[in-house]
Amino acid sequence: MHRWLLRGLPLALTLLAAQAGAQTFLACRFENGPRLRLALEPQGLALQLPGRQLWQEADELTSLRDPVIAGFNLPIPPEAGGRPPAHDRFTLSLDRQTGEARLSLSRLPPAAQVQACRDATAAAAAQRTDNAESTSPPPPCDLPMPVATLAGSCEAVRTRF
Repeated sequence: MHRWLLRGLPLALTLLAAQAGAQTFLACRFENGPRLRLALEPQGLALQLPGRQLWQEADELTSLRDPVIAGFNLPIPPEAGGRPPAHDRFTLSLDRQTGEARLSLSRLPPAAQVQACRDATAAAAAQRTDNAESTSPPPPCDLPMPVATLAGSCEAVRTRF
């Protein structure tokens, strides 16, 4: 148990520094998947595009507490390595205490499927009478569909000045 504590302590200490206002860089590796570099700041999370000095901020930030959950509306760049399944977007979940990370890959449904769903929803709404009891609305037709989940880990990286 002491080894686990010693392994997680550097990540926990650097993440505490991030809460105090400092920027933390993380190197993340996923089983048979990509290697990503992240910047965790008090106000958000950003992904460094591999091979470039460009950073992509998370499009959705569900939580900056434990766990950190951030969504990106772009596929993982091929330069990150690995061969993840085809996807359009991904969500990253990071446990600040242990460094465990998870990538949830998803894909948007085809345009024809979205249109067929919208047509069916409109037809069902037209058939309802005004006197019928109100039911909950149907789910949106363009929700991303899960493709795969990749497990991995992240560790703090010291910056060089």
